Amino acid sequence: LAEVEARISEANLQKIVAELLDNALKFSEAGTPVCVTSKTEGDQFILSITDQGRGMSQEQIANVGAYVQFERKHYEQQGLGLGLILCRLLAQLHGGELTIASAPNQGTTVNVVFRRN
Repeated sequence: LAEVEARISEANLQKIVAELLDNALKFSEAGTPVCVTSKTEGDQFILSITDQGRGMSQEQIANVGAYVQFERKHYEQQGLGLGLILCRLLAQLHGGELTIASAPNQGTTVNVVFRRN
């Protein structure tokens, strides 16, 4: 992981990492890797969390919102469905953005980008 000063409070960055890791672990098969990386590009700090879980369709990604849980009838899911939207809003609050790259049955990568101090 890159050590960098970014334009976000430590508490909010910890909340984002905890929520994204929780999702990655929750929606992955036991024993499959979850990868956390960070890097700097120019004036940006990029945090990435990648899993090899069940993935999401483009429609599901477009519909990420508060209290939204996908395929709840097929999968037991704990929680309220607030994790991704909370992370997106925290990133935006600090001038950053959250993007999701995923495909069903191929895993998911969530990138959170902030400006460096």
